[in-house]
Amino acid sequence: MKQGDIEQNEDNQLAVAISDLRVVRDTLERREDTLERREVRVEAEEEDARLGLALLTLRNVEAAARELCQRDSGLPRRAAEAQWQGHAPNGIKPSGLDLLIFWLREHFRSVYDGWVPTFGKNHVIGPVRGFPYVDGGGEGDPSFGGLSDPRSKSSANDGSSPEPPRLKAPPQWDPRKAQPGQGVRVGLLDTRLYPNEWLAGGYDAAPADLLQVPANGSPLPASAGHATFAAGLILRRAPGAELVIRPALNDDAAGKAWDVAKGIVSFIGSGVDILNLSFGCYTDDGEPPLVLARAVSRVSAEILLVAAAGNHGNIDQLKDQGLLADASWAKNLTPKTPMWPAAFDEVIAVGATDGDKPAPFSPRTPWVNLTAPGVNVESTYLVGEVKLASTKGISTADSSGFAYWDGTSFSAAAVSGAVAAKILPGRRDAWQALACIRTASEGGIRPFTGPDS
Repeated sequence: MKQGDIEQNEDNQLAVAISDLRVVRDTLERREDTLERREVRVEAEEEDARLGLALLTLRNVEAAARELCQRDSGLPRRAAEAQWQGHAPNGIKPSGLDLLIFWLREHFRSVYDGWVPTFGKNHVIGPVRGFPYVDGGGEGDPSFGGLSDPRSKSSANDGSSPEPPRLKAPPQWDPRKAQPGQGVRVGLLDTRLYPNEWLAGGYDAAPADLLQVPANGSPLPASAGHATFAAGLILRRAPGAELVIRPALNDDAAGKAWDVAKGIVSFIGSGVDILNLSFGCYTDDGEPPLVLARAVSRVSAEILLVAAAGNHGNIDQLKDQGLLADASWAKNLTPKTPMWPAAFDEVIAVGATDGDKPAPFSPRTPWVNLTAPGVNVESTYLVGEVKLASTKGISTADSSGFAYWDGTSFSAAAVSGAVAAKILPGRRDAWQALACIRTASEGGIRPFTGPDS
């Protein structure tokens, strides 16, 4: 996996339009090129007809890139200028896959008078985390598992360690009622779902899609409860709705864009009214990832897509405070960097508020559509021992089934639930319900007032 700048991607994979597959494969394997050496080989190929894309797993990418650079010494400079729009961060160079992609595009433009096949990277998807944390409570508080020291090397959030929720005793949540939301189906594409008792009867999930706390006492990462927390927020606002659970992220709340895109299009024809997407990724050039763009275009006419806007709105302040000095991935990330899929026009992007104010971590960008509570949010969580970050490293704490957590992930879930509560099957669809939400500004959900000047 490639890291080091703001995007992360599988460094030996390429997504290609099925209609362009032959010409791309032939060129990769040098069957149409004049070069004698044929370094790149396609090891595996997976097609998805609903996406209209194929995923190629390549061999010898780095060797092929070195060969290309030997034949054309200006290739790295041109690739870097294209990748970072002329502003490549100091010390960051294109990867072998970046060089190969750039060479392919130059090659096709030259051979076919400007035409380029459709292909792109397989980006890594993750939860919309804070930098270095946004859970907002009890730094070092052992009763809640504490927070990692933001100045320690291990605490810079590089996607490997989750920001912990704050665990609590079960609140007095009333049992769910049949209304509002009866007859409405909400897709939840996320981690596996823990069968929290309060959620019982409110979801449709295959046995393999449910999370169980290990009987041998092995701890789970705190992020394993991500879907469970979002599920509670949706069903609390729309208690009569049914959640359709399809995991696309692992227990660390991370995954690959290809798997996420396949998960998104799997909801076509499912009867789902809303699809909640509390995750995202960045790209170096700010352009949307191909596989996510294709999935959104296939689904958005049928299903209302709601996504988290990201938690990087205060990243400049964190850099100024020296909290991200060792985080190379953050050097080119700004508060304005688009988060995908939230930044697509067809997706409702949701930012976070803290009371009547924007949450500091929530991006204030033109592609944010709505805001909802995202600080000190209470919802359903795991039961049993979970692994949490603390000032002394990794510890375990007992969860009684509820927690507090911060982030735009949970703002998005609040909007999904609020829209579900306004749908009247056969009379008011998801888009009409969304219009009600935009005008009513109830339950802390409001239209975004506009970006910073």
